Amino acid sequence: MKNKQFFSTLAVMALSAMTGCTRIPTGSVGIQQNIDGQIESVGVNPGMYVSILDKYLPIDTTLTRVSVKNLQPKDSNGVPLKNVQAVVTFRLDPSKVAAFYIKSKELDEEPNGLYITGLKILQESVIPYAVQLATEKSDLATISSHLGDYAETIQQVSISRLNQLYPGHPFIIQSVTVPNFELPESIQRQVNAKAGYLAELQTIEAEKQVVEQRQQLLQERATVSANALAQASHATGLSVEQVIAWERVEALKALASSKSNVSVMVLDK
Repeated sequence: MKNKQFFSTLAVMALSAMTGCTRIPTGSVGIQQNIDGQIESVGVNPGMYVSILDKYLPIDTTLTRVSVKNLQPKDSNGVPLKNVQAVVTFRLDPSKVAAFYIKSKELDEEPNGLYITGLKILQESVIPYAVQLATEKSDLATISSHLGDYAETIQQVSISRLNQLYPGHPFIIQSVTVPNFELPESIQRQVNAKAGYLAELQTIEAEKQVVEQRQQLLQERATVSANALAQASHATGLSVEQVIAWERVEALKALASSKSNVSVMVLDK
C-alpha cells in the first residue's frame, strides 16, 4: 500500500514538473513546440496556456527598431561612403511568424522575456546588402543631397531581398532612416563647393529678376507717358514737342513761385 502511494506521489511530481503555464501577452504571438521538437506552423493567439510536454514561446510582433552601424558601401564610382548607419523600423505579421521560424530557425531573446525572430537576418544579411545596392545606384554627392531618396531605396531593396530569401516572410517594414554617414574629404570639398556654387547662382538669379522688374517698370512708365503725351497733343492740337515744351514751362513757373528770389522769363508760344 505504501509502495503504491509512493509511486503515485512520484507520478504526480513528475507530471507537475512536465506541466507549466505560459502567458502570451498582447502584441505577441505564440510558437508551439512539441515534445519531439516539431514546431506547429500556425501560431497561437495571446492568452494563458497550460502545457503538458509542449512548449510555448512568446514572439514580439510590435514595432521594433534594428540598427546597423559602421557600414562602408561604395557608390557608382567605387568611392566608399564611411560609417553609414541604417535604422529599420518594422513589425511582424502574427499569422506568418510560426511558418517563418520553421524556415529560418532564428530566434533572439529580449530583455523583457519575449523573443524576436529574424533580427540577425536583418542585421547581418538584408540591411548590409540593401545599403550597398542603394549606394551603388548613385554617386556620393547626389546621395548626400537626397537622403530621403537614399533611405527609400534602401527600404525597397530590403523588402525585395526578404521576398527573395524568405517568400511569405512576416516583416512589415515601416521606415528606413540614415542618421549618420561620413563623406571622404575630397567628396566633402566637392559637396561644399557645389553648395556654394548653387547659392551664388540663386543670388545671381535673384539680382537678374530685380533688373528685369526694373526694366519692366521703366517700360510701363514710358508707355504711360507716351500715351499721356498723345492724348494731350490730340486734345490741344499741339505737337508732341510743343506739349513737352509747355510742360517744362509750367514746371519752371512752379519753381519760380516757390522761390521768390528766382525770376523766370516765359516766352509765349
